[in-house]
Amino acid sequence: MLRCDRGTLRSWAGVGAVVLVALLAACSGGSSGSETEPVLSAAAAAGKQLAINKGCASCHVFYGRDAAGPTWKGLYGSKVTLNDDTVVVADEAYLTQAIKDPWSQKVKGYGTIMPRNNLTDAEVASIVAYIKELNPPKG
Repeated sequence: MLRCDRGTLRSWAGVGAVVLVALLAACSGGSSGSETEPVLSAAAAAGKQLAINKGCASCHVFYGRDAAGPTWKGLYGSKVTLNDDTVVVADEAYLTQAIKDPWSQKVKGYGTIMPRNNLTDAEVASIVAYIKELNPPKG
């Protein structure tokens, strides 16, 4: 049986805490190491910060893979299939509605865990601006 004194246990707990912080930073909704985020307008930068502060980034990642919610990278202008098999375009009107009332149009394959929120119209618009600017240019 392995025995450790309290000092050794504290050292291992410290290492575990550092590893946990590093893992959380890697999953925090920023860009992955191999991709760079586009230069953002002031509105989109405000939307990104708001999404981080309000917890949106914990379910919607910004760098291209789905998490608890769909990724925001490349979302703007794409086709989204809803639970009733209706296909909609993720334009400003759809994204605004989805953020203001997340239960109104449920995306197929995702449960509705997104809470209703009390974001202002200006806050919603800045988050939509951010999502829009994450759409890579077609070329």
